[in-house]
Amino acid sequence: MDNVRKRNIVLGLLFAVGLFLMGGFSLDQLGFHSDLIGILGTFLLIGSYIGFNWSKLKSGDHKTRVVTTWVIILLLLIVILNVIETVLS
Repeated sequence: MDNVRKRNIVLGLLFAVGLFLMGGFSLDQLGFHSDLIGILGTFLLIGSYIGFNWSKLKSGDHKTRVVTTWVIILLLLIVILNVIETVLS
């Protein structure tokens, strides 16, 4: 197997594990919360997304940089809101 294929398999597994771990986030009548597993899943998703688009990011593709920035901001917002909710409760 060549390196690109191995890298894609590893990044695909990271993405799948990240999605599975993000299942730890829940929404109920008390609010939106998670535990450390959901937060870890969020960071795995960010890492796999950056890994899949690394060549575009290195070449300076504007559209990919904007989308990557928005994905990171939105996922980190989820984590920050979760931490705030945990601290306040």
